[in-house]
Amino acid sequence: MKSPTVIIAAYNEEKTIEKTLSSIQNQGAEVIVVASGNDKTKEKAEEHPATDKVLKDKKESGAGAARNQGARNASEEILLFTDADTEVPSDWVKKHVRHYKKESVVGVGGPLKPLQKTIRHKVLFKILSDWWYRVSWVFGFVQLSGSNCSYRKKDFLKEKGFNEEISFMEDTELSLRMKKHGKIVYDKEAWVKTSARRQENEGYLKLFLSYVKGYFNYYVRRKDPGRDYFESSESTTSP
Repeated sequence: MKSPTVIIAAYNEEKTIEKTLSSIQNQGAEVIVVASGNDKTKEKAEEHPATDKVLKDKKESGAGAARNQGARNASEEILLFTDADTEVPSDWVKKHVRHYKKESVVGVGGPLKPLQKTIRHKVLFKILSDWWYRVSWVFGFVQLSGSNCSYRKKDFLKEKGFNEEISFMEDTELSLRMKKHGKIVYDKEAWVKTSARRQENEGYLKLFLSYVKGYFNYYVRRKDPGRDYFESSESTTSP
């Protein structure tokens, strides 16, 4: 079995980072937190026994840049990524790492489940963050979520990691680039539970359409997939 490093990008997540770290503790992985923001995320991560390294996010320009910083400081050959509002099952690391016994495998992803327990969230997550992935995978449109993905480090570094120039959809963009290096596996058993706060704030339909527009912007119009999305969000929330 290959050795793993878990990397967590955390921006103002003092309320959730401890639960994330506790869920990863004792899974046999090096744990790196890349912290940013103005709350006590960094201090809470440093105090937690699961943490091996806490890095101050040098750029504070998004999750992609923070994940890349963590990857450059990783000691191990398999990189696992999750978020600081996410909790993973006790065998999550093992389920990812087992696929790397095959040298042809360069990436692994799995489904997302909501931390919130309402039927609405459970059903919509199942459709949009599991079934949708399975269907798109068949057609070569692999989508590894930043809160539940892993890569072989040498191939990740060859691709220079997540694209720090785009503001949206950087996790999907990377997984599509990584295909050239080998096989990307979807493991339906390697799930994580993550916060549905974004879906609650924006609505599932609006968020799904934002992703569709992002794919079109980036792969057809060749522009930042998220610029229009974030500009419209800022305009609706500005006083």
